[in-house]
Amino acid sequence: MALSDTALVTLAQAKNYVRVDSASSLFVPAEYVGLGDGGTVAFDLDNTPVSGSLQVYVNSVLQVEPTNYSISTATITFTVAPTLNHPITASYDTVASDNTFEAYDDTLLENLINAATKKAEDYTGRVFIQRTITEYHYGDGSEWLRLEYTPVVSITSVTLDTTLLTVDSDYTTYNQIGRLKRYAWDNEELVTVVHVSGYGATRALAQAAVPDAVMAVLSAVAVWYENRLGITSETVTGVGSVDYGATGELPITAKNYLSSIRRNLI
Repeated sequence: MALSDTALVTLAQAKNYVRVDSASSLFVPAEYVGLGDGGTVAFDLDNTPVSGSLQVYVNSVLQVEPTNYSISTATITFTVAPTLNHPITASYDTVASDNTFEAYDDTLLENLINAATKKAEDYTGRVFIQRTITEYHYGDGSEWLRLEYTPVVSITSVTLDTTLLTVDSDYTTYNQIGRLKRYAWDNEELVTVVHVSGYGATRALAQAAVPDAVMAVLSAVAVWYENRLGITSETVTGVGSVDYGATGELPITAKNYLSSIRRNLI
């Protein structure tokens, strides 16, 4: 499943959020650098070490900088060539690249973004990226019909069973609150409402309009990604506990972000 057009955040945004800090350090615990031949003094590392983090070993003996070697970018230059057949290893921190995820993570993260956006919209009764919505309701005899999703931009059509109703003569729209008013929505008659709703016509406009929803989707994706085994809570003695909520439900952090835009369910 690819990223939906209605997904509130992009794959790149989710990756950056899950990683927390795009410039964070990755620890390389034991890299095989090469084998001494008694003549070669320069050896290349796979990555550029963070300054001060590099430890170099020749035949398991820790080398001292600058007495035994020097480092320039990712190249180690020994003062004296390592002895024949002596292995050279290194440990160090390196700055994470722009993308530290595997290819299969993309599909997983896209699915999580789609799910988190849908959960957030259902939880708040809001539509983030503008689109056409079709809702089905049954009349209950009252004069008010409450739409499931807002903010409503426009009402496209209202049909009572098979009869197309006319705005102003058959019903009145209150887009700002997502309600339709009629003398009575007849009991058990099917009302089909097609409307355009959403905070912005594009992802960028929607993000600018509801930044709290953006944070909610990102936090849900992060929790679900890191908690793929479905753990509902964890407790560390002397530290405290954390509640992730029921598996598949929005985590409490996401709900907190959404509290300011959640519709009154009454």
